[in-house]
Amino acid sequence: MNGHLFHTAPLLLLVVSCSTLDPQIGVSVYVGNTSIQNYRPKSNLAIKPTPVGQPKYPAVDFHCHWSLEQDPHQMLQAMDNLGIAQAVNLSGGWGPRLKAMLAKFHRVDPERFSIFCNIDFARIDEPGFGPAMVESLVQAHNRGAAGLKIFKSLGLRHRDNRGRLIAIDDPRLDPIWAKAGELGMPVLIHTADPIAFFKPIDCFNERWMQLQRHPDWAFGSDEYPERGELLSQRNRVIARHRQTNFIGAHVANSAEDLATVSAWLEAYPNLYLDISGRIAELGRQPYTARRFCMQYQDRILFGTDRYPGNPRQPRYRIYYRFLETDDEYFNYYDHPFPPAGEWKIYGLFLPDEVLEKVYRGNAQRLLTQQQAESP
Repeated sequence: MNGHLFHTAPLLLLVVSCSTLDPQIGVSVYVGNTSIQNYRPKSNLAIKPTPVGQPKYPAVDFHCHWSLEQDPHQMLQAMDNLGIAQAVNLSGGWGPRLKAMLAKFHRVDPERFSIFCNIDFARIDEPGFGPAMVESLVQAHNRGAAGLKIFKSLGLRHRDNRGRLIAIDDPRLDPIWAKAGELGMPVLIHTADPIAFFKPIDCFNERWMQLQRHPDWAFGSDEYPERGELLSQRNRVIARHRQTNFIGAHVANSAEDLATVSAWLEAYPNLYLDISGRIAELGRQPYTARRFCMQYQDRILFGTDRYPGNPRQPRYRIYYRFLETDDEYFNYYDHPFPPAGEWKIYGLFLPDEVLEKVYRGNAQRLLTQQQAESP
């Protein structure tokens, strides 16, 4: 069987497990006794695409992930080709790994490569955990780390020695958030995930195919906190630490509900956002998304959740097209199947002054603050 849906009788559709199927296969559509597999219709709209090879302004990709194995010289070539002035690696690690990452990439170009450090939450039950993490953060800062990245495993997977999930607003973590603010280091935090990841994986879930390919991305069971509780934990941290700048990864992981994100931005002046991995959501609501970007143009950062030169699902030129053009009804992806959902997106055609802020101005302000507040 080669489809995702199997028709056994009129008006009856059964969802079939994809465990034995090609994970890249598309939708099979059944109407009566007729079916078509891997259904990918081509639009007949007579609209001219606008290719954008480089951004209108040299961009700071504030949401990258790369490993020590990457070649900084090759990455610089890719950055020049793509119009990326600066790339921020959120996977710097801690201890010896962070030291090696900083040395390798800063030796080549400390201005174009920024490295964020991470925290070892496995040590949370150790006596003196808070002071030890603060000292680790200070050392990372002194070696050149530009900020702190918190992965979504905090709140979802990290547990203490008693088996309890570590809440994002656990008081034992407060010294970390406070010290980041003192050092002028922004904290980019990934909390929760798209709404669909917390819903039943059934015929009503708009990301059913994605969750079949990535069952470990489903958090709708009792094993995990509710999505709203995770976001509330994060927001309580942001509210308690007003002197620390927080960046909500992936439009604060609520791109489907920009009204709620707007309320957070109004409530927390120390909250910023990056757009990485969410133009699929933003681009299918172009009127709302454009108004949102115009209103909060000083709080939005460009990011891709990739790195320059990454051959897997390249995103840069699609992002440029999304931000700069008024193109209609185009793919948010650049590989054979839609990774998030079965829809197209529309461009936002943001004004130049907004593009400059989103591409580089807001990022430079956050990173410059880190340098200015260094001891």
